[in-house]
Amino acid sequence: MRATAHIAEFVTKSRWEDCPAEAVETARRAILDCLGVMLAGSVEPAARIVADVARAEGGSPLATVVGTPLRTGAVWAALANGTAAHALDFDDTNFAMMGHPSAPVLSAALAAGELAMADGRALVHAFLLGFEVETSMAAVMNPPHYEKGFHATGTLGTMGAAAAAARLLGLDAPQTRAALAVAASQASGLKENFGTMTKPFHAGHAARSGVLSALLARDGFTASEQAIEGPQGYFAVLSAGKRDERMLDSLGAPWKILETGVAVKPYPSCACTHSIIDSTLELQRTHKITPEEVAEVTVGVNAAVPRILIHSNPRSGLEAKFSGEFSAAAALCEGRVGIGTFRDDKTDDPAIRALMKRVRLVVDPAIPGDLERHMWTRVTVRLHDGREVAIAPRPVPGHPGLPLSMDQLREKFMDCARLVLPEDRADSVRQMVEQLDGCPDLRSLTAILS
Repeated sequence: MRATAHIAEFVTKSRWEDCPAEAVETARRAILDCLGVMLAGSVEPAARIVADVARAEGGSPLATVVGTPLRTGAVWAALANGTAAHALDFDDTNFAMMGHPSAPVLSAALAAGELAMADGRALVHAFLLGFEVETSMAAVMNPPHYEKGFHATGTLGTMGAAAAAARLLGLDAPQTRAALAVAASQASGLKENFGTMTKPFHAGHAARSGVLSALLARDGFTASEQAIEGPQGYFAVLSAGKRDERMLDSLGAPWKILETGVAVKPYPSCACTHSIIDSTLELQRTHKITPEEVAEVTVGVNAAVPRILIHSNPRSGLEAKFSGEFSAAAALCEGRVGIGTFRDDKTDDPAIRALMKRVRLVVDPAIPGDLERHMWTRVTVRLHDGREVAIAPRPVPGHPGLPLSMDQLREKFMDCARLVLPEDRADSVRQMVEQLDGCPDLRSLTAILS
C-alpha cells in the first residue's frame, strides 16, 4: 500500500455527508471537553511560558491564543493552544492511540480554521479527519510503538494535526501528501519527559508541526512521496516491530471515533491513575476510612503501567500526575481529587507524604492486558485493626463504555472555563460548541475564547 497517498486521498475526498450523525455528536463532545481544559490549562506555567515566547517571537496577529488577549501567527497559536490543552493532563485519551487525540488535532484545526476563515462545520469535519488519521496509524503500530518509549500524542498527533490543517487550508491531494510527509519528519515525543512541562509541549509541538507542514505544502514545499511507508519512513522507523498497514484499509469505515471511542477524563492526571483514584475514593467514602487507620494500600496494575507511572516519590505537581502512590494517598487523605490536588505544594503535604510510604504498586497478572482494560486496577486497603477492603478491576467513569453524561461533561467544561472566562461568556462558548457545525464563522467562537 502507498500509505501516504492513500491517507491524502481520504483527507481530500471525504464529504461531510459521509460523516455519521453519531460521529459528529461525539466530535462536538470531544471539542467541548478539549476547549474547557485548554482554557483551564492556559494559566498553567508551561502554557504561560510558551505564550510569552509566542508574544515575543510570533508573527502576524491572525490566530487566537485561547484564554489570553494574544493573537499571533497560526503556527505559534497552535503551539500555545496545544500546550495549554495538555498542560493539566485533563484532556481526553484514546486507547488505540495510547495517547491524547483531541489536543493536537483541535489546536491545529483552530489555528488553520481561523486562517481559512472557515465555518464550524469545516472545523468539526477536519477534527474527525485528523482523529481518524492518527488513530488509524496508531492501529498500524501500537502497542509496540508506545511501549518503545514514544509519546503517541506527539508522534501520532502530529499526523492527525497535519491532516486536519491540510483539509481546512484547502490543500489538494498532492499538497496533502507533501504536508503529511513534512509532518512525518517532525513527529516526536519521548515518554521519559512525563511529569515535566515537556509532556504538554509534545501536544503543542504536534499541533504546530501539523499547521506548519500544511502551510509549507500549500506553497509548494516538496517531500518524499513515501515518507510514511518507505523503507526509511515513518512506519519503518517508529513501528518498533509491528507494522500492519492493512489497518489503513478501513479509513472512515467505520469511523474510529465511534469504534475506539473517546475517553473523557474525570481527573486531571495520567489516565493510568484514574482507576486508582476512583477505586480509592469509593473505598474511602463507603468505609469512612481515615488516613490514620490505614496500614497498607496495595494497588495491582497491569505490567505496562509501572513504565508510565514513573514517579513513585514526586516532588512537583506534574510528577504527581504520574504517581500511583501519590494518587492513592491524596484520594484517601482528601476525599476528592481535582485540579488543586496536583499543585506543587501538595507533594509536600505531611499527611499525603506519610501515607504514600504505605502505598505499594504491584504487577497483578489478573489485570487484563488489552488496550481498553490495561489501565484497570485492583485496590486493596488493609487497616490497622486487621480489616481489609478492596475493589476489583472495573471500568472508570469517562471510559467509552461508561461515558460521562452530557450534564457531567457540561459541569466539567464550566468548572474549567470559569478559571479564565466570566460565567456568562463560558456558557456562551458551551452553547456555541454544542451547535458548532451550524456556526457560520469560526471567528465568532475564537473571539470569545480570548
